[in-house]
Amino acid sequence: MLELQHSARDARMNPASANTSYPDNSVNELHRKHGTLRHFPKGSFVFTKGSVSTGSYYIESGLLKVCQFTEEGRDVTFFIRKTGDAFGLAEIILQQNHPCYAQCLHDSQIWVLESSIIREQILTNPAVTQTILYTLTHRLIHHQSTVELLISKPVAWRLAWLLQQLGTLASSGELRVELDLSHEEISNIIGCTRQTVSELLSRWKQQGWIRYDRKQILIQNLTPIIGEPS
Repeated sequence: MLELQHSARDARMNPASANTSYPDNSVNELHRKHGTLRHFPKGSFVFTKGSVSTGSYYIESGLLKVCQFTEEGRDVTFFIRKTGDAFGLAEIILQQNHPCYAQCLHDSQIWVLESSIIREQILTNPAVTQTILYTLTHRLIHHQSTVELLISKPVAWRLAWLLQQLGTLASSGELRVELDLSHEEISNIIGCTRQTVSELLSRWKQQGWIRYDRKQILIQNLTPIIGEPS
């Protein structure tokens, strides 16, 4: 399962709107000023379930998933974090161990900031406190919508939604999705089979809604799946 955005209408009108947009850059700059920039190879874990929360993280570049592994070995993804996102803040505030895994979906450059600095800034820096409060509240609202949308939306809608979330606008006006994820990884994220993902992408390509090769997908029109903006 995956975090869906609070408003399906916003996703259709602006795919980037699902990303948390901070009131200012105080948390980002705090990581850059006092943190350590680390390289995490694709497939590596930033942290594991049950590990002690020693810091917060800001993605300079990259893509990762926050996930769980079932007893059967199945990967269940809850959230995707991408370039410009900070994460690991809630565990610091609650002073608890990490409840999930954070695994890189491709090579990532991530700033790591010690927990003690975050705690000190929360007490002394109103801008940082406001940004963290906004970020966590924003995500909480998203999570409340997640359950409803995952229950009510079919696989095709979830796949279209995911592609929009991972995409960036190209100069041509199309939405470009770099294919750092395999069909298997995509299927794990949206809760379906790899075959279903492959069949949907092939069908959409034939219908002229997308263009894709092994490296990228160019989205031309997913309105028939997502629906018209309202």
